[in-house]
Amino acid sequence: MYIVLLSGGSGKRLWPLSNDLCSKQYIKLMNHDTEKENREKCSMLQRVFGQLETAGLSENTIVCASSAQVELIESQLNGAAEVAVEPMRRDTFPAVMLSCAYLLSKKGAKADDVVAFLPVDPYTTGDFFQKIKRLGETIAASDDTIGLLGGVPTYPSTKYGYIVPEQGEGEQLKVTGFREKPDEATAEKLVADGALWNCGVFCFKLSMAAGWLKKYGVSTNYDEMVADYEKLPKKSFDYEVLEHWERIVAIKYADLWKDLGTWNTLTEEMPENSIGDVTWDDTCENSHAINVLGIPMVVMGAKNMVIAASHDGILVADKHQSSYIKDCLANIADTSKYEERRWGTIKTIDNDEDDGIKSVTKRIKVVAGKKTPESRHLQHTETITVLSGMGKLIMEGVEVDLMAGATVSIAAGKTYSIQALGSDLRCIEISISKSKENA
Repeated sequence: MYIVLLSGGSGKRLWPLSNDLCSKQYIKLMNHDTEKENREKCSMLQRVFGQLETAGLSENTIVCASSAQVELIESQLNGAAEVAVEPMRRDTFPAVMLSCAYLLSKKGAKADDVVAFLPVDPYTTGDFFQKIKRLGETIAASDDTIGLLGGVPTYPSTKYGYIVPEQGEGEQLKVTGFREKPDEATAEKLVADGALWNCGVFCFKLSMAAGWLKKYGVSTNYDEMVADYEKLPKKSFDYEVLEHWERIVAIKYADLWKDLGTWNTLTEEMPENSIGDVTWDDTCENSHAINVLGIPMVVMGAKNMVIAASHDGILVADKHQSSYIKDCLANIADTSKYEERRWGTIKTIDNDEDDGIKSVTKRIKVVAGKKTPESRHLQHTETITVLSGMGKLIMEGVEVDLMAGATVSIAAGKTYSIQALGSDLRCIEISISKSKENA
């Protein structure tokens, strides 16, 4: 059985901590499923992958994401999972088909093998993944059947989609339909009638993908599909396949499950009410604050609020209203100030222009033993000052030792890379160039 983590979504709903380079599933605000003393916070991706490891499902797991997210995924998972790279974002149906092609072409999967697709943002327990195993066994023993995982509702939510099964008391039920995010009255009736929350998990045999691709003239060869990707409709797998398929079964899951896609739901699972340098007064109630700026934040009189501050922006919102943040971001540029790479991190701490001279200041960490890719900037010069650690600069084939306090300048057009030796290397990089008007 193969597992695909669908992780290519853009990052708007947890702004300002999330963006297109670092979507919500990569933000390290979560606790691990199995807690250990002094264990650092993890991302949604790391938490789910850890649960897959515990369930014995991680070995055959891949991630489907955009090329801009590959380094971040490899950094967070330490290279433990391959990435099927989407050439462009085209919703979940193309992403699912691309993942099937990757498994068949690159991983040696066979047509009769079963694949299960999971989102990376559910907050759930280990039993969830045991149910996925059970779902895989069910699909392996059937033909032309799609399997779903349905959560037993604990209340009539209007935020989730519903699976409508035939009446029955067993673990496995035949699916007769779906309802997307109903109003409160409809949700109450659905729950009373035995409907299940749609957990976003679906499972089928890889052989079925060729049939869904046939009408678009696209093969299950990964390289060919990448070239033909625009031929696939920009539609969700639910609308393209599930709503028209007759043979669908669902397995019930009756333990903890939450979609942590918004600040409102995410803060419900945070054991602490703040992360970072936050001071509260005693008039605050049911509020959470996340501060990654490294400067003090003081919160007074906040009730049912979420406050989040990063180098990309500041959010101050009522918790319920925070679910609609995407509507407010249409005119805000998506310029990430923090990037996580396979070799370390980049944090932009200043971006200024004065008298026709543009300067960008970044704080860079290169992880011990890692090396940055070669860079070459034609329009600006760079000055690098080492804060701590030891390493070397390789510029045009010449090696220069780096140690705390050292400063090196790199002229425009020079090719260079940086390697950390022994311990993490931390430095400040200042890029200087003329603005376009004065170039």
